[in-house]
Amino acid sequence: MNAQRIPLRLPRLPRVFAFATLAFVATLVIACGGSDEEESTSTPEAGASESPTAAATLVAAGDADLADVQEITVRQYFEPGTLDPAFLFRIETENIAFNIYSGLTTFDPVTGAPMPDLAKSWDISDDGLEYTFHLVDNAQWQHGYGAFTSADVVYSYNRVMDEATGSPYRAEFNNVDSVTATDDYTVVIKLKQPDGNFLYQVGNYHQGQIVNQKAVEDFGDDYGRNPVGTGPFYIDSWTPDSEMVLLAHEGYFRGRPTLDKITWVLIRDVSAAETAFLNGEVDVMSNLGQGNTELIDRVAATEGVQIAKSEDYATSVTMFGADFEPFQSRDVRLAYALAIDYTSIVEQLTPRTARPWSSILPPWMPVYNPDLTPYGYDPEQAKELLAGAGYPDGFTVHSLVTGVNDAALLEQAMLAEVGIDLQFDVVEPAVFNQRRNAGDFELAGRLYPAVNPDTLLFGFLHPDNAAPAGLNGSKYDNPDVTRLLEEARASLDPEERLAKYYEAQQLVYDDVAYMATRASTNLWAAWGPIKNIQVNRLANVDFYPVYVGAGS
Repeated sequence: MNAQRIPLRLPRLPRVFAFATLAFVATLVIACGGSDEEESTSTPEAGASESPTAAATLVAAGDADLADVQEITVRQYFEPGTLDPAFLFRIETENIAFNIYSGLTTFDPVTGAPMPDLAKSWDISDDGLEYTFHLVDNAQWQHGYGAFTSADVVYSYNRVMDEATGSPYRAEFNNVDSVTATDDYTVVIKLKQPDGNFLYQVGNYHQGQIVNQKAVEDFGDDYGRNPVGTGPFYIDSWTPDSEMVLLAHEGYFRGRPTLDKITWVLIRDVSAAETAFLNGEVDVMSNLGQGNTELIDRVAATEGVQIAKSEDYATSVTMFGADFEPFQSRDVRLAYALAIDYTSIVEQLTPRTARPWSSILPPWMPVYNPDLTPYGYDPEQAKELLAGAGYPDGFTVHSLVTGVNDAALLEQAMLAEVGIDLQFDVVEPAVFNQRRNAGDFELAGRLYPAVNPDTLLFGFLHPDNAAPAGLNGSKYDNPDVTRLLEEARASLDPEERLAKYYEAQQLVYDDVAYMATRASTNLWAAWGPIKNIQVNRLANVDFYPVYVGAGS
């Protein structure tokens, strides 16, 4: 949608919330002996999270007593999709990919900051336009595909940038001018303009993950089911809608992982997953409870269970369809926001795994603008805005979803009070993602974990990313926001960058371009002998340091 510059008339807020900026909200692992240790991540009245912020202390396997059998079973909650980095989507798929692939960089699990991966070091030119990556020389491809070299980096990134590939992450590399291998273990990437966040773009996530050209060509359209990476684990077998088995990669450049085998078992029903976990049929439970507060409390209170979490790791946003006439009006979008009491919904249904939120950026990112507050709940003003926009009797809108939960039903009931008839267009996850990426919806949601603020800000807001080219499903196009984002990314002055990011976020908030609804916390549960489960800022667990301890 094209943005109209209309000053925001602040709604009458029955609640006013102030959230403290969390530059670093750490991932942690805590041993749970009672439910009081797994309280709500934070209520709006309490402000920022009061949970401990110290990172888990990882214990190297070499310093510990190990069980004789280094095998674990992990509950998976959805069937993973394609494992081709050019097309990856959904957190459960990204968890697998994170452990199969590597990027030039990876991410600190607590701060999200870039760290060396396949690039052991790098140099940045004084003008910020040239990055020289010095690669490790001992990485091996899985499944006997030989040694990793700089040619693999050139192929992988050019493949994503090739329009013919059709990657939804192509725009992530819009600022890349060229990728060149100067020798087998050196890659030079030239940018069109400086980018203070570029090291995130080449990380172990989506477009940054390195693939093997021969493997891609050998498997063709089936590559997504037969991935080949340089990471610590490789796929040994994949039984659709049942299980996936990962084995240790002997040629991993950091050294062989301690775990020999990870079996991911598909258990969609959360109650069945709880039973399997508590019966010891599953060692680790990803996405604990999926928001089911009573289940989370029961599992957390079980003796011998440890809970790992990444707090406020990502924000859920509602996307307004660009081609849906009522949402062409900013007042209608604001009316939609005011018609739903998100605070009550979150507090009632998901107090352990979410809190109300107001920004595309999660609260732990240092460039998040803390001046933004939720729009509030004011159905009377919503009715006034709808009438003023030409919809006194409301309208019908279809929301693209993969399922209908209690929160969606509450939203439907609240919208009905102001005359908006919310209907659900329920489709399979693959269809959902395809239509959402194409911008083929009247209303849709997205929760998109990221460690780079530009991934979210450019992804949701820059016209170059307008669907189907990228993740800007609402096709938002505000020249002022575009200018500010481009200037912020190009600036090498941290204070200037911060000011421009703040201003851009305020403009987007005033436009009601997207509606942020909640900041989510991702929880995992593991039995005590399973050590070093740590959930990072992408809701992934790096299984390389994980091991099974003896006698615990």
